[in-house]
Amino acid sequence: MRIVPRPFKLSFGSGMIVEEVSITSKYHEPTIQLLKFDNGKKVIRFCSYNKRRFNRSPLMIDEKDLRKLGNMIKKEKDISKLISKLSS
Repeated sequence: MRIVPRPFKLSFGSGMIVEEVSITSKYHEPTIQLLKFDNGKKVIRFCSYNKRRFNRSPLMIDEKDLRKLGNMIKKEKDISKLISKLSS
């Protein structure tokens, strides 16, 4: 597992990854992160890792892995709260 919190830096701002959920699938690690920018703004990033390296490609999750990722989301209070807004 990756250490949380940890810093991030993007071309348009920097801050901390404050929560992260991840599962291991056949080809990669689908991951959902809560990023908190230095200005206080919070965003959710859907991403993946492969062999511990960040992938710069779209996140794709196999249907059979969705429940496993959903169960992991429930363990992180802020990510769970923000994700719930997708279907409400």
